[in-house]
Amino acid sequence: MLKSIISGLFLLIVCIGHGQDSIPKYTERYSLRFGIDISKPIRSVVEDRYKGLELTADYRLTQKLYLAGEAGMEDKRVVSESLDFQTSGEYLKLGLDINLFRNWQGMENQLLTGFRLGTSTYKHRLHGYAVRQLNHFWQEELYKPLDTPIDYNNLSAFWFQLLIGVKSELLTNLYIGISVRMNYLISDKEVDNFDNLYVPGFHRVSDISPWGAGLNYTIMYQFPLYRK
Repeated sequence: MLKSIISGLFLLIVCIGHGQDSIPKYTERYSLRFGIDISKPIRSVVEDRYKGLELTADYRLTQKLYLAGEAGMEDKRVVSESLDFQTSGEYLKLGLDINLFRNWQGMENQLLTGFRLGTSTYKHRLHGYAVRQLNHFWQEELYKPLDTPIDYNNLSAFWFQLLIGVKSELLTNLYIGISVRMNYLISDKEVDNFDNLYVPGFHRVSDISPWGAGLNYTIMYQFPLYRK
């Protein structure tokens, strides 16, 4: 009788151990994503004085952490009553994204926050400007177009960026996203007699505040690499 009880307990322990070993362990995908900010090609079509392109990428480092970055170019001409200038150049932004969203098993959507360090090299071309004339009673501005535009080359800027946004899987491995970005201008190279009014990747620059803002609308494709 005792021998039968011991044999039964031993068999039960073996079965429980075998059952635990047979439970599959869930693993998550680690992938590399590439994409584009679709707002810039759209602006290039609808705005006569703007051309731009921005490529995006991210790589999953941990369950919540992503290495992310953007690279692009912009060419924008600003024409007003007092100034006509054009800015063109390239930029690069690198940083980290943190996923705050707790997905169900098998989902990889993101509610994210993060930061970027951005840098840009660019040039300004001055096409014309207004000249103020004073007389006895009033002040007036006369616009002066330049026969030969003036180029200001080898300019650069450096800034810090905070962001918050979402990314959602629309189709298998295809993601759409939107993010709001706040930029803080750390430094920019200026020239005599002309202020930096626009920086590629940063957008408008103001003497009043070093802060700027922008929106990104992205579509990205995911390339799964491994699981762990």
